[in-house]
Amino acid sequence: MRQWLKSKQEVLKRRRQNTERSSVFDVLFELVLWLPELIIFPIRMVIWLIKGIGRMIGLISDLT
Repeated sequence: MRQWLKSKQEVLKRRRQNTERSSVFDVLFELVLWLPELIIFPIRMVIWLIKGIGRMIGLISDLT
């Protein structure tokens, strides 16, 4: 019974160590996926603002 308990504890310990390693890789993988989006989003917002201002100027010039 003691041997079984020790082997079970070792297996659980290895699993905990493996999950910590994979979590680091998961974080890096998520960062690699989100990094382009974090760079592109502000540029896209600026383009939308410029388009919106251009449309407003166009509407104002059509009214006059």
